[in-house]
This record gives sequence, structure tokens and C-alpha cells, in this order.
Amino acid sequence: MHKQLAFYLLLPVFAALAFSACKKDDKTEQELITTIELHFTGANNFNQKFYWKDLDGDGGAAPTIDTIVLAPNATLNCFTHVYDESKNPTLDITEEIEAESAEHLFIYNPSSSVVEITSNSVDSNGNAFRISTEWKTTATGAGSVRVRLLHEPDKSAADPGATGETDFDVTFPVVVR
Repeated sequence: MHKQLAFYLLLPVFAALAFSACKKDDKTEQELITTIELHFTGANNFNQKFYWKDLDGDGGAAPTIDTIVLAPNATLNCFTHVYDESKNPTLDITEEIEAESAEHLFIYNPSSSVVEITSNSVDSNGNAFRISTEWKTTATGAGSVRVRLLHEPDKSAADPGATGETDFDVTFPVVVR
């Protein structure tokens, strides 16, 4: 009898713990990223956008990926935009990432020497952020550029790209001709 009474008295406590453990934390919930846009501008009114799109998210159909085509021996500015196109209207996640720049880091890894990428942007603490970059092309050739967005990386680490959680990891083919 005492065990049944104790059970009924403690039931509301267990229920409260169970519901609080299942509660979502809006600050840590990750947005769905369906589209990455690399927007290039440069000399001679160069203004071009290249996209990586996976509109149905992970699984399902394969993403569509533009080949980045650039002129040789050029210097271009590139700004990375991030979207969730599963929403109507499209959700521009870029603004949120910029507002939380101290908690994010863009990483660009070219596979070949046809392009050299340097950062044009820092976060709210003056550390690397890299949402805006400068791309310098060399002679003609082909390769790829892996683009990643890290959440809460250790920006002071010897290799910040090996820290934090990955928000997205995409690879664009690149042709310089």
C-alpha cells in the first residue's frame, strides 16, 4: 500500500521531468539548409551566382551543383549566401549566420592551384569568419572547392576546420578558362 501511495505521489515529478527533457531548445535547433549560393563580383562588371541545391534535404534526390566557371588571372570577390528554400517564402539563413558570426566559420578548400582563396571578413570579435572571400585564379585548369560552415568552432585552434559541428559541407566543381 505504501509503495502504491509513493508511486502516485511521485508520478507528477516523473512526468514533469519527462516533459522538460523533451522540450526543444530554439537556440540550438539547426535550420534546414537547402541552398548555398556563391555570388561573385569583379572587374568588367563581372556579376555571377553559382548554386548548390538540395531542395528535398538529405536523402531523396541528389543535389544539383553548378560548375563555377571563372576567367584566368582574375581577382574576384565572393559572398556566400545560405537559404532554406523548403519554406515559402524562402528563408535567408545568411542574416542569422551573420548575426551569430562569432559562433560560425566558413572554410574553403580548393583541390588544386587554379584558385587561391583568402578571407575578407571577420566575426564580431575580430576573428576569422570568411563569409566574404577573395578568389584569385591562375592559368586555365580545373578542380573543385569544398565549402563548409562550422558551428561553434575553436577559431584559435591550429586547425579550426577540425573543430565545431558542421552545418553544411558541399563541393563545387571549378573550371578556369
